[in-house]
Parts: sequence; C-alpha cells; structure tokens
Amino acid sequence: MPALLVTLAVVASALLLVVRTVRIVRAVPRPKYRSASQYELWEIAFLAGGPARVADAAIAGMHQDGRLAVGGPGVVSLRQSVAYDPVETAVLDSLARTPDGALDTLRRHVMRAPAVQAIGDRLAKRGLMRHPRAGRPWRLLAAWQTAICGVGFLLVLLLTLAGAVGGEGVPFVVRILPAAVLGAVTGVVCRKVLGRRVTPAGAAAVRTYRTAHKKDLVSEATQSAALVVALGSTALLVDDVLRDQLDEAQRAAVGASAGAYSGSSGSSSTPSSNAACGWNVPDDDSHTSWCGSSCGGGSGSGSGCGGSSCGGGSSCSSSSGSSCGSSSSSSCSSSSSSCGGGCGS
Repeated sequence: MPALLVTLAVVASALLLVVRTVRIVRAVPRPKYRSASQYELWEIAFLAGGPARVADAAIAGMHQDGRLAVGGPGVVSLRQSVAYDPVETAVLDSLARTPDGALDTLRRHVMRAPAVQAIGDRLAKRGLMRHPRAGRPWRLLAAWQTAICGVGFLLVLLLTLAGAVGGEGVPFVVRILPAAVLGAVTGVVCRKVLGRRVTPAGAAAVRTYRTAHKKDLVSEATQSAALVVALGSTALLVDDVLRDQLDEAQRAAVGASAGAYSGSSGSSSTPSSNAACGWNVPDDDSHTSWCGSSCGGGSGSGSGCGGSSCGGGSSCSSSSGSSCGSSSSSSCSSSSSSCGGGCGS
C-alpha cells in the first residue's frame, strides 16, 4: 500500500509537470520568417550570448572605429562622444557612470541598461526567445521532484540494507524503483526544456545571419569587431590588446559571481557560466531580467549583469543561470524586468 501511494504521487507530479511544460513551450509565439537583413546586429548578439555578448560587441565596435580606447589594466577611455543607436548610447551613458573607466564595471552597466534589456523583450514577443519568468515555478517543481526522487530512493535503499525496511515478498525499494526513475527522469528533462531561453526559431535566426555574413567574418581587411564578437566570441578578435582586456573582464565577472553565490548561500556553488549552455534562471532567486551571457569566461561573453550565466544560439549549445548579485549598486531599469539578474539552444 505505501509503495502504491508513493507511485501514484510521483506519477501525478510527473504528469502535471509534463502537461505544464508542453503548454509553456507551445505558448511561445510562432515567428514569421525573416531574412538576415531584417535582423539587427544587437538582436543576433543577444540571441547568441545574451546581454553580455551585446555589451562586448558594442564596446569592441566602438573601440575599432576609434570612439573608445581600451587598454591595460582594463581601463576604457572616451575618444569621441558619438553613438549611432540606443545600444551605443547606453555604452556612452554607462561609461559616464564609471568614473574610473573600469572595463568590467562598464560591461555590467551596459548589460543592465534599459536599451539592452529591451532587446530581450522584443525577441520574446517575436517568439525567438522565452522570457526568464516563463515556467519558473515549474522549473522549481522539476528540481524538487528530481531531488526528492533521488534522495528518497537512496534513503529507502539504505534502510532496506540496514534491515529497517523489509517485509515479505518483493522488497519495498524494488517496488518504488520505477516511480523513482520516472520522477527523476521527468524532472531532469522538463527542467532542461524549460531552461532553454533561445527557441529553435531564434537559433535558426543566428545561423541564417552567420551564413549571410560569412565573408565579412573571414576577411580581416573588412572584418567588423562588433560582428565578430556578436556571432562568435571575443576570442576571435584580431586586436590582441582588446581581446585580452575583454577576456580579463569576463573572468573578473565570473569570479565575482562565484563569490556572490557562495557568499549568499553559504556553500561553494559553481558559477553557472560553467554550466551547460540554455540560459537557465537559478530557481532559488527572484531574478526577472534578461541578465545572461554566453558560455564561459574566456571565450564567451563572461557573465550576466554581474552574475554568470550561459547563453545560447551560437557556438555554445545554450543555457545557464545568472546573477545580478554583484557589488554594483545599479539596477536594471528595463520596463519589464529588473535586476535581480537572470540567464538557448
């Protein structure tokens, strides 16, 4: 009887989780087909690596044409106060709020800028991304279900081996094994699906854009630093100084994130930039903004709004969480989301 009750409870939870996951996935708008020329560079950068990739691409582009100067030790200085779009305006405004010109601080401010955060909102409305708030309670349920099934089964197994749980016929641990496996597998799969930020349509948009600009990426003579970073990573930059400084800023952001996670939770949690790529929002926080990035610190875009995360849609397969729990006192002022923090396919 106890085994039957346990099985029914797990099956009910798994069924509810699957139904909600399917509904959330199907609720994403179906985007209309667009040619590569109909996408903005910053939209592609956001799809490929989140706000961090947008920040790195904008800084790299403005450095290349001489409007910004980036040098050691991680200092940015203004050469020409000229911006051609809202994202570049956000870079100039963020630099004005960074008196010491620290590159890592500038990146964090740019990621949190309303103009950058709004890109994620637009992509979500068009069905190219899934908003961080979508499915958060069900991601939490999936995590709990997986943990309870795994820990519960191990506990029953230990009690059975110790002789505390027994009885005639088939051992109790064997009777609940199918339910434990079902619950754990369902939880893992649903949490992974709900954690993907970039939709298949979004990943396809990045591939289309990359194919259309393949020649621009190969030719160093006409190579755009912003395009290279947006579609690839800072590791592909030909400017050694800029590449090294951006990589160092990314590593600093990942380190700050690791400190924030371990300091706030009292544990040694691994920063999510080292997680599998898909922009999973940490289930134990209240993050509601597009604070995410691409995979890893060195070759990707480093972190999201002061915390680490993983983005997706380009070279990485996409996912992660993010945190805005950095030392910065600024906050996201996007109309639909605030940091907090938060992090395709």
